[in-house]
Amino acid sequence: MIQLEDQEPKLKIISIRKSLIKLHTDLFKIEQYVDAYMAYYPSEITNLEKLVLILEDRRFFDHRGIDLKSTLREVIRAVTFRRHGGASTIDMQFVRTVTGYKTKTIRRKLYEMLLATIIQFRYSKVVILRSYLLCAFFGSHITGTNSAATKIYQKNDTELSVDEASFIAAMLVYPRPVLPTELWQSRVQRRADYGKRIYIASKDRLKKKPT
Repeated sequence: MIQLEDQEPKLKIISIRKSLIKLHTDLFKIEQYVDAYMAYYPSEITNLEKLVLILEDRRFFDHRGIDLKSTLREVIRAVTFRRHGGASTIDMQFVRTVTGYKTKTIRRKLYEMLLATIIQFRYSKVVILRSYLLCAFFGSHITGTNSAATKIYQKNDTELSVDEASFIAAMLVYPRPVLPTELWQSRVQRRADYGKRIYIASKDRLKKKPT
């Protein structure tokens, strides 16, 4: 009995140590995908970045990694047995992509939120946005916005028109399959049209310079 009492605190200390090591390791993984220079070029938010914000995280510049409004909305939907999503912010999508933790558990989601909050104190919002877009998955053998823009339109991602940018942004939800089909095309286009309508309606607000 005395031996068990002596071992219990040690087990707790080991658990905390492992958790801190894991946290440090994941923050180091994130660091490898970040380049502070991205905060300065391009100097203004591109059409593609605006469309990604519209379709993925409209309050991106207003929250600190966790969108409490979206989270509360999805919790209410879940407890009332309605269709619900993950309420993931771009910050959360970034850390999920980099760390590779994609299991659908509450524990994983909370850890993802923790990482998304921590990086707010290390990088600017525009750096987080652009770092995510460099490693985001857009389809088979397509990683990053520039790769997607080149594959679909033979352009750099900074040269896309609003129509083109809306299509690429929509591919975050509907990644391009190895053999694109008409069904895939129509789904992407429908979401792209939705994003473009909002873009036109909120164009002035989206002129805000990234910080």
